[in-house]
Amino acid sequence: MNSAWHGDPLRVRLSGRGGQGIILSGVVVAEAAMLDGKFVVHTQSYGPEARLGASKSEVVISRREIAFPEVVLADVLLCLSSDAYQKYGGRVAPGALSVIDDLVAEAGRTTGEVVLPLRRTARELGNELSANMVGLGALIAIAGIVDPEHGRQAIRQWVKPEFRDVNLKAFERGMELGVARAVAP
Repeated sequence: MNSAWHGDPLRVRLSGRGGQGIILSGVVVAEAAMLDGKFVVHTQSYGPEARLGASKSEVVISRREIAFPEVVLADVLLCLSSDAYQKYGGRVAPGALSVIDDLVAEAGRTTGEVVLPLRRTARELGNELSANMVGLGALIAIAGIVDPEHGRQAIRQWVKPEFRDVNLKAFERGMELGVARAVAP
């Protein structure tokens, strides 16, 4: 597993359309990082068009107390929609890792972008709404931002019981996608 921990703090931005579970993804990352013993700040933002408009969830993770809780340029980006890509895709630090859904037409044009079938994989699992967890699993597998077991624990804690199994399955499929991508030449 690679580590995206190029410095401290690590700034993570998760983005997509309202309704894609971006806020939940941020909560899961924040909880997993706390279980890792790190200091964490989680913020979220979405426009008045909460459903279908671009939304983001940001997590700052550090080994020390966090002095500046805002993500200006992300070290790690997850992007699930074209509108979020247009709004947040260019706001990354030099050398950043971006994991982007392959249905985002603009994706794959710059260095550091890993394009994966996140929504299609979720659809294959029977629930496109779990694309956030597919993406989160891939991001964790590629970037090593949190311990995967802590990611699973956070999903168990924060996802409603009736959706827990599908989200855990989606997370595991995302981990598989990420591992396959990380070891590919």
